[in-house]
Amino acid sequence: MSLLNRQPPSVTLNFSLPADFVAPQGGISETRVSVKRLNSAAPVTIKDWRHASLYDAGWKFDFPHPYSDVGVKYQVNVQMIHNRQPLLIELDYFVTVNKAPHRQTLHLSPIGQLYVEVQEPTTVPAEEAVTIRLHQLEQPQVELVRVNHDEQTATSFYLKYDPESVIPGKRYVLSAVENRYHQAVPVSPGSIELSPVAREQQAWSFQALMHWLEKPLRLFTDADAKIR
Repeated sequence: MSLLNRQPPSVTLNFSLPADFVAPQGGISETRVSVKRLNSAAPVTIKDWRHASLYDAGWKFDFPHPYSDVGVKYQVNVQMIHNRQPLLIELDYFVTVNKAPHRQTLHLSPIGQLYVEVQEPTTVPAEEAVTIRLHQLEQPQVELVRVNHDEQTATSFYLKYDPESVIPGKRYVLSAVENRYHQAVPVSPGSIELSPVAREQQAWSFQALMHWLEKPLRLFTDADAKIR
């Protein structure tokens, strides 16, 4: 085989969504995936992919891993947008690759369903179940949801919350405590914004604000000219 036709090893990501997630139909849709290498002083873009469709089931995504004998940490960001509205919570996923080919599953979080990773799977008696809270970062007493994970294993699952209760611009955080000894339990993700705004909408809002700010300045200048 010619060396010119040899493809570099790749990383395959399996993007998983909740079983009850259904992508909206019609309108303008787009799926974006950004992959960056973090080992250097500044992130290096490996792949920036866009596709004019949405997914409502598990789907696979590949990107090249042209490195050997070195571990590489990648940052992956996924977003699905329908009619300029994000459908996924804005989260960064991290993938460490020591050897390719490499396969890994990433659980995406639609608005209203946050994928929670509590701890490694272990047998947990009912009296030692874990209580998980989703609350405001600055005001822990303001909760969106509280659940008791009283199954045989307290591990990873989708935590449902009411998107209408989310305050735009506020950051939220997860906390978990085992019920018997009231010890904190590691839980992820960390601080998150549950009401993301599409980048295009952010840019439009900024431009609209600047345009609005210019108006009183022009009025003030015109008034000064008229006084003369």
